[in-house]
Amino acid sequence: MIQVFSIEFFAAFLFILNIFLVFLLILFVKRVNRRFNRISINQADISDAAERINLDQEADRAAVASAREVTELLEPMIAASNEAALEFDQLIREKKKISRDLNEALDSKIISINLLLSRAGALQKRLEEQQYQIRNSQQDLSPPTISRKEPDILDQQNQIIDLYYQKMDINTIAERLSIPKGEVRLVIDLKEKFVAMEQAQ
Repeated sequence: MIQVFSIEFFAAFLFILNIFLVFLLILFVKRVNRRFNRISINQADISDAAERINLDQEADRAAVASAREVTELLEPMIAASNEAALEFDQLIREKKKISRDLNEALDSKIISINLLLSRAGALQKRLEEQQYQIRNSQQDLSPPTISRKEPDILDQQNQIIDLYYQKMDINTIAERLSIPKGEVRLVIDLKEKFVAMEQAQ
């Protein structure tokens, strides 16, 4: 048998169904709103990020530009300081060469003075010996004369040093140049001292 639903039941069923559909519609609208809100928030984040990127890029460009300006300002100063350093280095080299030349000349003069002093001492000793002989022999002799011409002291000194650097010993140098061994030894000792002092500096 077929049951017939009453109109009230049917109306109540439709009312409940409408309420349920309205409820589903409200839920659907809320979800859609949430999605739109998320999308709009994401779009805002994206636009904020894009603005930050733009600002960062502008800051980077400004930093690069200021670095270029600083580099352009520093390049002439660096070039000038390099030139000054090269000139200073050249001056130091020239000073060292002049100082070395002066030291060598001074060493040579000191050796010459010592040679002359040594010879003067030898001559004085010879004169004293001759005076002693004159007093003892009571002979009337004329003052002693030096018969041979003395060679130039600097030339003789240079010859001694050259022969010494050629590995000749003191006796051979004295015989070859007809100079007393003491003078040869004096020149060589002084030269070695000056060379050692120069190397120590």
